[in-house]
Amino acid sequence: MKAHWQQLEQKEKQLISILIATLLLAGGYWLLWQPLQDNIVNTQRKVNVQTQTLADVKVLGQKITELQGGQVARVAAGDLNQLVSRSAARHKIAISRIQAKTNSLQVWIDDVNFNQLTSWLEKLNKQYGIEIQNIDLSVSDTKGMVKVRRLQLGKRT
Repeated sequence: MKAHWQQLEQKEKQLISILIATLLLAGGYWLLWQPLQDNIVNTQRKVNVQTQTLADVKVLGQKITELQGGQVARVAAGDLNQLVSRSAARHKIAISRIQAKTNSLQVWIDDVNFNQLTSWLEKLNKQYGIEIQNIDLSVSDTKGMVKVRRLQLGKRT
């Protein structure tokens, strides 16, 4: 190999050296720099999504606090289960599971629009005197959607 190198002319040696330097730079760019930049962009996207989710949860927390402290406009007659089911249907919220307790109701909802959920919960509180006793949410795969892992509702006394 060394003998072959020595037989090459000076211009050929320079061309090969430039080619090797170019390949090293291009390889460094595509093997190191570009993956790092892609990773930074993806991480920034994830941070933005998490920041938006945090903001949505803070808004929900504020609404829940407002709902718990708000006044009831009127208390509708009827069973808590029926009241929640009918109200959810009117708001186009599909309840996946509902379980009645002694003085409360536990509700599970697979995917629901966050704004739609808060509007429904506000209406339950203001119109029917149903308050949120406990809620466990998680972010859905779809933007603006949440999964209600468990929502415990009860009538305000």
